[in-house]
Amino acid sequence: MRVLIVLTSAICLAGCYQPRALVTQPETVSTTSAIPSAAIESELRTLATTWQGTPHLEGGSSRSGIDAPGLVLVIADQILGLSLPHSTARQLGFGEEVQRSSLMPGDIVFFRPTSMPRHVGVYLGSQEFVHSWPDDGVSIARLDDPYWNGAYWAARRVLAEPLVSTPVTPERQPSRSTSTRRRVGW
Repeated sequence: MRVLIVLTSAICLAGCYQPRALVTQPETVSTTSAIPSAAIESELRTLATTWQGTPHLEGGSSRSGIDAPGLVLVIADQILGLSLPHSTARQLGFGEEVQRSSLMPGDIVFFRPTSMPRHVGVYLGSQEFVHSWPDDGVSIARLDDPYWNGAYWAARRVLAEPLVSTPVTPERQPSRSTSTRRRVGW
């Protein structure tokens, strides 16, 4: 009986836990706890569904029209609690680089499609990402689709990992990868 009470109390306390997100800006680093991946995926999919079908509008960030970096900006603000710029190139400077094989829900994925110099979306999990595309507006696409597979470029994690935070001291600053920072034509 006592074990059941302790277990029930732990579950209730875990449900009340509201962690904060991490944004690593180009010049500063701040570390806090991450939101569990399953909770992020659920919230991302719910928000993506409510935005599906919103028309693409270059420079837009509202339900009347939104572009890809605008959608990332809205998702980052509403789900992840982050403030990101409305620019694919500048969004590429946030967070930590992550390998494609290690993608988690909430990671920002970048593409170099044949029809434009760059594109961005938010990884949902299960090989899916949400983005705003000129032809379809806001939609969910698959990374393993031949077009997106060939256009895939990079990914950035803007949420803290692991769940326990570690203070960042000057000698422990994360290394910066210059290979994904600036591209010709940006």
